[in-house]
Formats: sequence, C-alpha cells, structure tokens
Amino acid sequence: MEHSNELIEIFAGSNIQALALKYELEEAGIPCMIRNDQEAGNLVGIGSIQADVRILIEEVNMGKVRPILDAFLEKNSD
Repeated sequence: MEHSNELIEIFAGSNIQALALKYELEEAGIPCMIRNDQEAGNLVGIGSIQADVRILIEEVNMGKVRPILDAFLEKNSD
C-alpha cells in the first residue's frame, strides 16, 4: 500500500495561534511545518499582503491531527 507524503494545509491564522498549535502537534509526536509568506517576503524585500501563517502536515498524519485540531479550534474560537 502506497502512502502519500503530500503536505496539506490544516490551519491558517496569526503567528501566535500557529505557534501554539505547532507546539500541541509536536507534543503529540506529529511533525509539522510553518509557512509564513509575509515574513518570507519581508526577508527578500517584497512583502506580502497575505498575513496568515499556515501550518502544513503530511497527509498521512491527518487522522492523528484531526482530534488535536478540533480541540484547538474549539478552545480558540472567537
């Protein structure tokens, strides 16, 4: 059986929210990646209108991520 290692976006929000969710995922042993387009654009001097910071995970981890993500979103809903 072949598994996909495609990265999928599971969250977009503020830098603080993204870091908090990243911490929870890593505590559960789930690797993730933060993509911050605004910061990346600032580094090369072009900036970005995209303010959200995104969290990406490997698609194969979605089953483990779902309950953590649901709890995080419920806890942090406005």
